[in-house]
Amino acid sequence: MKFVLLFVLTALISSQSFAQAQSGWRAESFTLNSKILKQNKLDLNLQREVWVWLPPGYDSSNKRYPVIHYIHNYGWSAQQMHEVDSIGETFGRALERNQTNEFIFVVGDYRATHTPGTFCGNNKVVGHWWDHVKEELVPAIDKRYRTLAKPASRGVSGDFIGGYCAIRLAMERPGVFSSVYAIHPVGTTISGDRLLRSIPNWQIMNEAKSYDALSEMDGYTRAFLLMAQSHVPNLSKPPFYADFMMDIVNGELVVNPNSVTRLSDNFPLDNRVRHSIDELKSLRGFMFDWGRYDPNIGHINSNQRFTRELAEYDIPHFAEEHGGTEWSDTWIPFGRVEDRMLPFFRRFLEAE
Repeated sequence: MKFVLLFVLTALISSQSFAQAQSGWRAESFTLNSKILKQNKLDLNLQREVWVWLPPGYDSSNKRYPVIHYIHNYGWSAQQMHEVDSIGETFGRALERNQTNEFIFVVGDYRATHTPGTFCGNNKVVGHWWDHVKEELVPAIDKRYRTLAKPASRGVSGDFIGGYCAIRLAMERPGVFSSVYAIHPVGTTISGDRLLRSIPNWQIMNEAKSYDALSEMDGYTRAFLLMAQSHVPNLSKPPFYADFMMDIVNGELVVNPNSVTRLSDNFPLDNRVRHSIDELKSLRGFMFDWGRYDPNIGHINSNQRFTRELAEYDIPHFAEEHGGTEWSDTWIPFGRVEDRMLPFFRRFLEAE
């Protein structure tokens, strides 16, 4: 059985390597030692694994290229994108179909140690992720590769919470990326307080004394833990260092109104727009999409509300609802990346 499994894995890796060679795109990785992320309460590995895809003409020219930075979803990794998402094939097909020009594609390392990741916070609990991208990752790529090292030639994208992070980075650290394409972002608005208070298992979060005690936690509850750590941090509340929307008082779960208010103010993108109007209006290009068959109807409604919120502030953007789920149409042949994201960046990123 072990031999069969090893044979299957070897064949899979070999087929991916062959497809990559056929596409002409070359993937490589390097380790970035982060100093900025050192201040955290999650025991983050400071050796961040960065993956880079280089276009077919890279090794045979002195040309400089625009760069697309991509933020993977929590619970995922750049390594998994390399192994699963057929990136080289997608880019090769898009280049052959004239859907894109050549560019450098970068996937940073947004994993955490005790949890599947973070929700793009910038604090002493989860680490200063916005600063890490701006001050460490982007300069490291520009130094290591032949990039067009200017905002007009630098875009950012991501899927699900990575899409949220792409938009949030543009809002909070302007002048780094000139164009943003978010694939099915979540956290664009926040659902009603009653729903958020009732669905997560606040009991287990309040009673747990270690991450091991959360091993059986459902995905929805886990997401709210990451959300709280990223956007309602509290350095005086170990082991998770966050305020929750509900606390246990005299054996009963009660609403923490301060936490609800802080989360509502700090996390959903629609409540951050008014603080970043000029930053969003300065973008050369801004687009996000979502699948109408996401099983969580709240994600669909949130993106519909978010585009209306942006329109209220006259912020130029493109928003598109398509007939897929949250991930079904992303990296497939002729899917969202190939036929929407890459032509978008071809239009808005300056090339040589």
